[in-house]
Amino acid sequence: MHGAGDRPLLIFVSDIHLTDSLHGTAISKKDTFARFWERIQGARGKRPATLCFVGDLFDIVRSPRWFLSRARPYHEPGAEVLAVVETIIDAVLERESEFFRVIREQVQTGALAIHYVLGNHDRLLGFSAAARRKVWKAMTGEDKDIEFGAEAVFPDHGVIAYHGHVSDKINYDASGRGTIGDAIGSELIVQFPNRAREVLDMADYPELDDIDDVRPIYAVPAWVRRQGAIDRSLLRPIGDTWAMLVEEFFSRPFVRDWMKDKRSFGLDSGKRLRLLLELSTKPIMAKAHDQRLTRLYKLLQHSFDGNMARHGAEKLARDRRLRFVVNGHSHFASMVPLGNIGGSPAAYFNTGTWRTVHQIGYDVGGRPSFLPYDAMSYLVFFPGDDPLGRDYEWWTGALVARQQAASS
Repeated sequence: MHGAGDRPLLIFVSDIHLTDSLHGTAISKKDTFARFWERIQGARGKRPATLCFVGDLFDIVRSPRWFLSRARPYHEPGAEVLAVVETIIDAVLERESEFFRVIREQVQTGALAIHYVLGNHDRLLGFSAAARRKVWKAMTGEDKDIEFGAEAVFPDHGVIAYHGHVSDKINYDASGRGTIGDAIGSELIVQFPNRAREVLDMADYPELDDIDDVRPIYAVPAWVRRQGAIDRSLLRPIGDTWAMLVEEFFSRPFVRDWMKDKRSFGLDSGKRLRLLLELSTKPIMAKAHDQRLTRLYKLLQHSFDGNMARHGAEKLARDRRLRFVVNGHSHFASMVPLGNIGGSPAAYFNTGTWRTVHQIGYDVGGRPSFLPYDAMSYLVFFPGDDPLGRDYEWWTGALVARQQAASS
């Protein structure tokens, strides 16, 4: 174990969601990393910095390439599924080659060390040694077999990091199998833009692609309904397309089996999901209906955020050497006090995201409204001899581009 003054500068980021073809942010990932590294370079001194990706650096789930085969990301990870995974990773590494180049340069100069924790959107990397090898070579230049774990512990800093989906019943399966969240991402979110364009007979309608940026996933139905409210000519075709996809979704054997497994007394996760999706397919006829959807969303989101922090507190209770829990997953950066451990404050952190977020809010009438912005959040723990006496800093920012502001 290092002394407090010898420990490295430790940084956490998550949920960058690099994709093979879906649209990206207003600022490229390469340029985002350059802005980020300017701050890190000034703070690390002569020590190398350690950067931990806390899950979902890649978005393997939300790729149109799945629809070129019979495989889906929620299927058992056999040869056909893993072949698609490798194809997606190859395409992402090519598309984001400049982003990985600037990371690799810092690693190869000794300025940066990398840790990788798996999330729910890159879960399938855990089953593909070949894909992991390619990712590691892109980030570090090292061509070797590498394992990516479910969590990482940094005892010198008192930190445990894991993605956060472990407390999300929609996106976590203890056995490592595919989840209903994978099915939603693939069958609803990836398919919706192109299916809607077919119905509209329009070659391009870029706003439809924004569905991939809506977070959390519970807010997607509200976003779909909002598009029809913004442009009344789109109301019926968008509504009909979404309703058709939802009907197909519930008819899929994987979804039927998941719903059956989740049946219990009370409003369990399966019932909540069904209610939310079924409400989203109904015609927009009255403000009261939208307000009902809004209230249900608020209930789900409150439960979602609270579960992640409570799960973090339980982690710390089991290991009193640690004071900090770091998660990703929700795409909303947060910091929650968790009392004191060993006479020092403990805290839960969510590292937010480095991608575009369409954040839900509410207009004066109570109906759902969305603000799109490019987010960049990260968390830094400092060596014990930091000249400013810092233990940690939590940074979060949002960039709203002019074209986004005009279209929102």
